[in-house]
Amino acid sequence: MQPAREIFWNIDQPWIMYLLGAITIIVLLWALFAIPRRWRRGAGESHPANFQRLRAFLTTAIVDGLIHRRFFGARPKDPRPRELYAGLMHFFIFAGFGVLLLGAFLDFISHYFFHFMEGNFYLGYSLVTDTFGILAVIGTLMAIFRRYALKPARLDNLPDDAVTILLILVILLTGFVIEGLRIAATELETNPAWAKWSPGGYAFALAFSGLSREGVLAWHAGMWWFHAVLVFGTVVYFALYNTKLFHIFWSPLNVFFRNLGPRGALVPVDLEKAEHFGAGKIEDFTWKQLLDLDACTRCGRCQDACPAHASGKALNPKSLVQNLKKHLYAAYPGTICLKPAADRPEMVGAVITEEIIWDCTTCAACQEACPVFVEHIDKVIAMRRNLAMEKGQFPDSVQDALKSLSARAHPYRGTTLTRTSWTEGMDVPLIGEAKDASILYWVGCSAALDERNTKVARATAKLLRAAGVKFAILGDAEACCGDPARRLGDEYLFQTLCQQNIEALKSHGVRKIVTTCPHCFNSLRHEYPRFGGDFDVVHHSQYLLALLEEGRLRLKRQAAPTPITYHDSCYLGRYNDIYDEPRRLLKATGAAIAELPRRRSASFCCGGGGGHMWMEEPPDKRVNHRRIEEIIASGAPCVATACPYCLTMFEDAIKAKSVEERLVSRDLAEVLAGALEE
Repeated sequence: MQPAREIFWNIDQPWIMYLLGAITIIVLLWALFAIPRRWRRGAGESHPANFQRLRAFLTTAIVDGLIHRRFFGARPKDPRPRELYAGLMHFFIFAGFGVLLLGAFLDFISHYFFHFMEGNFYLGYSLVTDTFGILAVIGTLMAIFRRYALKPARLDNLPDDAVTILLILVILLTGFVIEGLRIAATELETNPAWAKWSPGGYAFALAFSGLSREGVLAWHAGMWWFHAVLVFGTVVYFALYNTKLFHIFWSPLNVFFRNLGPRGALVPVDLEKAEHFGAGKIEDFTWKQLLDLDACTRCGRCQDACPAHASGKALNPKSLVQNLKKHLYAAYPGTICLKPAADRPEMVGAVITEEIIWDCTTCAACQEACPVFVEHIDKVIAMRRNLAMEKGQFPDSVQDALKSLSARAHPYRGTTLTRTSWTEGMDVPLIGEAKDASILYWVGCSAALDERNTKVARATAKLLRAAGVKFAILGDAEACCGDPARRLGDEYLFQTLCQQNIEALKSHGVRKIVTTCPHCFNSLRHEYPRFGGDFDVVHHSQYLLALLEEGRLRLKRQAAPTPITYHDSCYLGRYNDIYDEPRRLLKATGAAIAELPRRRSASFCCGGGGGHMWMEEPPDKRVNHRRIEEIIASGAPCVATACPYCLTMFEDAIKAKSVEERLVSRDLAEVLAGALEE
């Protein structure tokens, strides 16, 4: 005699279970068909389901799905695990149910096709499924404790959350109770060694050992049917009400169709064919953007990462997505017949206020934190486009910058500097005069026209000269890259500037571009190719490091390294994964680096992106003030940046905090220029 698995032990008329299962499957399939019908109300392009996407999805499924990378830890070299408690909690529930479902599938195969659930295999199967079932129970209890005892601010407890957690817990516990009753009636006295291979059921079996055999059999049959009805009923409940747990379907789908291109590249608007601009109503979003709404699990990680929210502004990325979802379901109520609601509030202005729309710095911290790859920024930009291009509405404080962009091709209205003022006394050639130039130095508006940032341009030119690099600039032919206009929603102005720059660059045969501005870098590298501008674009941190490693740039090392901290620019770091090069440059000067708690992909925004460089904000809600407080706490007398926006925002914050005597901000180029060998 050997141990063996018997599925319908002590159960009469199992056909009833098949009937319930068939009904459940029908309801589930209907829900999987009906819910996506709302997404099809959206407009627009889809991401092709090609081999590259399948390969990326499978990689993500393993790394982020099975291993839970985005739950447990940050990227390599990033600070601290992100969410150890929440990561373990989710992993225990996920892995527990995954193994239990796999076990149910093996039961089905063994019962109906070829019997293999016996002997040592069966005992091992029992141990594994029980162990993971126990982990699922632990994970569920952790979820209850976290949600209702710890109460993190980012979690909003809805009735569905309590119902979902309790249903999961009762399903798990009744499963162990049924197993315990079976063991108590079959193995506890005759084969106790077998019983111990099912630790969860064995614990309950000991508790039932005092019952009579008739009582055990009666309880077993009753609990078995209760458990079966509960499981099927729970699935029906989840399907009919599209509850939070339905993310097990929508989240993987969202991961599969996520944007595989550059994070910073926005989808262009066809200005000639477009009947409307941006998203003024829910149908103006693409179907993928509407899928995002159902994929969101309300975990709140985006909320915790958002610098605007942390600074007390109206924007909350989690609420943004959830309010859009509520609006979608209110606009298309019902289940079988999805007819547009006769009366609905305006999406832009009522559901999502203008204040929320303009609060976003487009730093991408929310998207970096999201475990299911919800994309928030494209929705914000779509609504900004509607405000800007359909209604002509901008924050008052950016009106002058946009007027200057349109009239003078730069946002610094009132400046007396020209594109070449910073070159005075330096003999920097224009591209038309330097036929042997190997690179074009794209100066950018800030480095050319903002008095503080002109020092960065001079330092960069000094370094290039010292390395023997033959370079040139466009001079007055250089226009703004268009990033401020595009992030503020004025796609027409962006495309005008973009085409103007592409024509200028092509007319001079430019191939390689070096720039000090991550916003210019991101636009030239990732957005210009959509308009025919294919250039080899390099950030100055990358180019200077290459010169250093080739021996063309020589630095003197400091005898007594001065601690310096480095701030990761959002558009250089999260948008383009450039983290190591700036640090290696700083280390080459001999300076000791005092790392900030929030750094690399977890870096806190300076507050200047998304057009905020030109927005007036209340002093108590300024993102740069929050960041400079962290920098002050590091104790370093100098903060290095690799972005003119960051430099400007920090200069303002240092003055506001009155710490000029103990903290200075410098661009990488300035730090390196100060360490050049004479």
